[in-house]
Amino acid sequence: MFSKESAMQLPLKIFLATVVLSLALFFFVIYDSMAGNNLQNVPSEAVKGKMVFQKRACIECHTVFGNGGYYGGDLTKAYEKFGSNGLREYLTQPPLLSGAKKKRHIYLSNEEAEEITAYFRFLQSIPNMDWPPRPVYDKKEEPGVK
Repeated sequence: MFSKESAMQLPLKIFLATVVLSLALFFFVIYDSMAGNNLQNVPSEAVKGKMVFQKRACIECHTVFGNGGYYGGDLTKAYEKFGSNGLREYLTQPPLLSGAKKKRHIYLSNEEAEEITAYFRFLQSIPNMDWPPRPVYDKKEEPGVK
């Protein structure tokens, strides 16, 4: 029924079919991952705020999404914590830095404060699965402390 040549080609055909199917599956997965992403458009004000953040080198002292300096604290949730007015006031009328007698946080113009506030608002909108984690404090009272 089958010639010796066609019997030898069967493993080759199976191999080629497996390669073609694997490549098709690979390209489908790549296409699906690229087409299914939910990247949101970054507002232009947030982009300008990011530029202020970079120009002022805020990352040297502050952390965003776990990256950056640890001296000034994490700003990933700064918008949630302080709101627009709180951020603008802090950035345009900077207080003395904690532990310093005369050194203040850098001053930003009203325009820069608006832009960086927009950047923090955008950061707030990024789903981050509650990162960074918040510290959990033990609510048990210590003996003798009221």
